[in-house]
Amino acid sequence: MNVKIFFDGQNFYRSLLRYDETLRVDYDRLAVWITQTVGGPGGVFCGAYYYVGISSDAPPLVEGFLKGLELRPGYFVRREPRVRRTGHCPTCGLDYEYTTEKRVDTRLVAELIQYAANGAFDAAVLVSGDDDFVPAVEAVNALGKRVWVATWSAEELSSDLRVRCFGQIRLSEGLGAFRVERPRIAERERVGTTSRSYEGRTAVRPARVPQDVALERGLVELQRAQARLPHVSRGYFVTRWRSHQLPPAGQEREQLVQQLIEGGLAEEFEVTDPEGRLIRAIRIV
Repeated sequence: MNVKIFFDGQNFYRSLLRYDETLRVDYDRLAVWITQTVGGPGGVFCGAYYYVGISSDAPPLVEGFLKGLELRPGYFVRREPRVRRTGHCPTCGLDYEYTTEKRVDTRLVAELIQYAANGAFDAAVLVSGDDDFVPAVEAVNALGKRVWVATWSAEELSSDLRVRCFGQIRLSEGLGAFRVERPRIAERERVGTTSRSYEGRTAVRPARVPQDVALERGLVELQRAQARLPHVSRGYFVTRWRSHQLPPAGQEREQLVQQLIEGGLAEEFEVTDPEGRLIRAIRIV
């Protein structure tokens, strides 16, 4: 059985962060596990397509991931532009800007149906729980091909999509096959002293969180703040937003926010509150 995999990139990445923000995936082994889950030992991996919206000034962290994915055998990245939109907050009455994907879902749908019509696969795996893909699945079914749906959890899978797919894959069940184990990091890092110690004991300090993990945690918390607030004041996020996932409030957290901005993962903008005060706010790009 020939198997192709179609990733809704943004849906997959955000779902992965919600499931376990520290999880690292070996995408070669993920493709093998999905293929064998669908096709059994005789399943043949025939390609994986990752669809994602990218800004013209995409940050190095994102581009590095996508380029690394393209270097893996059988993986193809389909980039589409992100575009800026404006919105109006009904709560505070402020206008704001944001970026959104354009043509990502439609390109996934077009290629899913095209490959089905050309007989390029026996079974397709759609890595997304979005019910916007229901018409595409129905079209592939009409062509006599099977579509499986893969999500991290049942809560993220549309019931309409599930009943139209041939089968369901719970990605969390394959962690043992494709999880990348990080090297164990010591809980404390010893700092040598050249001149003295106290009663023979060496001073210690906590180990630092790896930068990529810190940035991901920062994005998750900023996304959580954006979901709760009309706008996220930079000062509020740095000094008052409560989270054990972030560095301590103050200078360390300010440095993390600056790294997110300089890396193109977040941006700073100005809004005027109902009292006419100008506020510096931050949001995910």
